[in-house]
Order: sequence, then C-alpha cells, then structure tokens
Amino acid sequence: MRTSFSNPKVQFLRYEIREVVDVVQKLKEIDPEFKVIGENIGDPIVKGWRVPAFVKQLITEEIQRDGDAVFGYSHSRGNPGIRKWVAELSRRLFPSSTLDYEYVLFTNGLGAAISALYNMVPHGSRIIQPAPTYPSHASMESFESGAEPIMYRLDPFRNWEPDIDDLESQIKSNPQIAGITMINPNNPTGAVYGRPVLEQMIRLAEKYQLMILSDEIYFRMVYNGHKFVSMVEVAGNRVPLIVLRGLSKDVPWPGGRCGWVEFHNVNLDSGYRSYCEAVKKRILLEVCSVHLPQAIVPRLYDHPEFAVWNRSYNAELEKIANTIAERLESIEALMVNRANGAFYMMPLFREGVLNDRQTLQIGNPGIRKFVEQEVAGPGVALDKRFAYYLLASTGICVVPATGFYSSYPGFRITTLERDEKIRNHTYLRLTEAIREYLHSA
Repeated sequence: MRTSFSNPKVQFLRYEIREVVDVVQKLKEIDPEFKVIGENIGDPIVKGWRVPAFVKQLITEEIQRDGDAVFGYSHSRGNPGIRKWVAELSRRLFPSSTLDYEYVLFTNGLGAAISALYNMVPHGSRIIQPAPTYPSHASMESFESGAEPIMYRLDPFRNWEPDIDDLESQIKSNPQIAGITMINPNNPTGAVYGRPVLEQMIRLAEKYQLMILSDEIYFRMVYNGHKFVSMVEVAGNRVPLIVLRGLSKDVPWPGGRCGWVEFHNVNLDSGYRSYCEAVKKRILLEVCSVHLPQAIVPRLYDHPEFAVWNRSYNAELEKIANTIAERLESIEALMVNRANGAFYMMPLFREGVLNDRQTLQIGNPGIRKFVEQEVAGPGVALDKRFAYYLLASTGICVVPATGFYSSYPGFRITTLERDEKIRNHTYLRLTEAIREYLHSA
C-alpha cells in the first residue's frame, strides 16, 4: 500500500471475554471432539433461560401488525414516542429526574453506545475507569485516547467498593480527567453499590467539576437483600450525568441488541451540553437501532407479567450465585466476594499461591503443546495461565481477572446455569481442578 495501513492504537483494544473464544476454536481444530462449558459470556439463553411467553407474544403481535413498518428503519435516535416513554419511566422510577426525551438515544446494544460516547470525548480529555472493569469501557476509552486507561481501584477486601481515596488521588494526578465511569450493579464482580458510595462519587465530581458515566444495564438484577440506588437519584441536578440502560439483559434477549443512553442535567454545563449534541450527531452514523425490540419496549416493561417474571428471575439468580459461592468458598486459596447483582462473580487467588510452574493434565498431546506455547511467552499473567490450563484440561472456559484490568489474579465466571446437575458437575470439577493446579508445583 502507498502508506502504512496499520493502526498503532489497535494494541489498546482488548476484550478477553471473546478472545478466549478464539482459543476454544483452536482447540476444536486440534480435537473436533473437544467439549466446552462456557462460563465466560453472560448469555442467559445458552444457560437454559427461556424468553418469557409474554415477550414472545408481544413480538408476534408487533410483526403481525398491518403494514411492515417494524421491518424498516426507525428514527435514527430511536422512535420519538418510545424515547418519550423512557423519559417518563425515568421520572416514574426516580422522581427527581428531569430527563428530556430529546436526550434519550437508542443504540445497537450498549456496545454501540459505549463506542460512540468515548469516540466523541474531546482530544486530550480522559474518562477514568474502575479496575476491574467491563473491558469495552476501558478498551474503547484507551483506544480513542491512544494511551493506557487511567483507573481507580475497586477494593476486593471491602466487597469491591470503589476506593474513594484512590479515585481522588488519580483525579488530582491527572488533570486531563473529565469524567468518571462506574458500573452498578457491577460487571465483572457482581457488586452492588449503595447510596453512601454514590454520594461520595458525586461529591468528587462536584469538587473537580467532572461528568459521571453510570452504566446501569443490570439495575433490575439485585438480590441478597440489597436494593438498587440509581445515580439519577443521588446526583439530582448536581453534576452532568450519563446513564446507560437496555433491554438485552432485563429479559433473556441479548441478541436483540437494544440499549439506550440517557443524558441527564444537560443544561448544567455548556461544555457537557456540546458533548451531548456531538454524541447525538455521532449516533446518526449508526443509521438506527434495531427496530423490532425497540418497538415493544414500553409494552414489555408495562406488561403486568414483567414484574412477576423479574422477581422470579432475581430469586433464581440469587440461589444460583449463592450455591456457586458456597462451592468456591471451600477453597482456602480463593477469596470469594458473593455476587449481589447481575450474574457475574470474580473469585481471586490469594497472594502467592500462583506460580509459572503449575499445570493440569491435558490428555490430547496437540492441545497440550498448543497451551504450553500460549503460556510460555513473556508477560503472560499467572491467572491467564491458569485459565488456559483449566480450559484445555476440563473444557471449563473462564476469563482471567487480568482480562478485566484487575491488578489481582483470579477469574470471572457467569452465574447463570439453570440445570442443577450441569452446574454441580461444573463447579465440582472446577474446584477439583483448582486444587490440582495449586498443588502441581
């Protein structure tokens, strides 16, 4: 080519949740009979969850309406009537909300929203990220900035709460920080943050004149006696606030790719308002969000069966998560913070228990050779080494904690498997494999 076509910033694009799928594919090419138990991706469908009958009925009614409007484009930012419903819902859930429907944008899942939001951050400004974090946030922010993410610590010794002192220290040390990302309920840890934590973050945002980006996609999935508190409630009209929500996880329909962005307190700061307008223009380039799931949003959430289904969903998620936690807590070498929301958990290895000599038995010589080569390179994290040996030996696919920008070694699992027999077998085998691995060297 006449000029270099290599983008030097590609090094900042990391998404190990899906990258490990490429490893699985390699193992299946070596051994077509290789069986995988996927604990890496939060897809309820593959874990036995069924789309509720009332949701299927709403979809059927929509596609059978006279005319085929739902098969065409929607408004580029989302159907205006549905965006008005979202603004009304915000006021219904959080009475202090003043959300204007003109600042509600529908996107193709929150992946598209995250890309657009960081894409339009002015050059030189940074959005600080939690560590550990959902990699799409840190990865896209880092890619757009052309530099490693600036991060604040989530403290595993305090149920993964944000370390407010560390956050403020990072803000002071990095004057280019213009905003704070938080994820509540948290992916990847399953933590749920209460009002005192949110209030501390709001005070920091006020003090340093920062925006807050609050990813609340899992806000309906809270259990173990915890209650969800939205940043909308706490922020009031005090700071610029962006909230992310979506349909894709509220019911088992992740393939629906239906998310939305809410810009709150738009008139609080002229620079923030300009940024919001820039994101609105950027969203136009997406043409429009997927039309069908968007079209049924109001009727789905207002359906009399939704609240009943959601309570049942949370009750089962609680039972599954606690059962898995009990199994993992039996291993002294692990520190386990139980999930209280969403459907993820991140057990950590205690300090000093991992080394670069530990292995598991791998029956297939070709697979064993492949894994040994993959973990032999310089700088391979010890938890990634464990995850690869676990996968090759047992077929259990987890994501190393370092893949979520964690400074602590461990692994993230999903807590979705409905089949009790499969779940018990998976986590019995996982705990056995952890013990074997730790005692191998």
